[in-house]
Amino acid sequence: MWRAISLLAATELGGVVKRNVVILMIYGVAIVVFAAACGFLIAVAHALLADAYGAIGASLIIAGVLMAFALILLLIGLYMRHRVRRRSAVATAALVAAPVVAPAAMRALASNATVGAGVVAGVVALGAILGRQMGRSG
Repeated sequence: MWRAISLLAATELGGVVKRNVVILMIYGVAIVVFAAACGFLIAVAHALLADAYGAIGASLIIAGVLMAFALILLLIGLYMRHRVRRRSAVATAALVAAPVVAPAAMRALASNATVGAGVVAGVVALGAILGRQMGRSG
């Protein structure tokens, strides 16, 4: 039974990894195409500005706009890095309850295999629920 479960888990994991690799490759190609499009937009903006302000003026204007955009992104990143994160109530409850529940779970695992399997399944389910909750709040 355990062999079949582990084989099923390995098959599912392989499928998930393959799908995620394909999705990441699609995202990578999309990022490269988006970067190329941005480059062409900057070139067009430079040509339009060069007609009005000359080549050097157009380059200075574009450099200033890009520098301002980069500084805004940097400030947003610094703000997000240093802001205080609140803990989820579910995560806090799980961290408080874990030391209390652990000895009882270990005794149940040692005494009866069926109860132990139920405890393991419960822990896995609780971990999946908490992981999703923490993923949504983060």
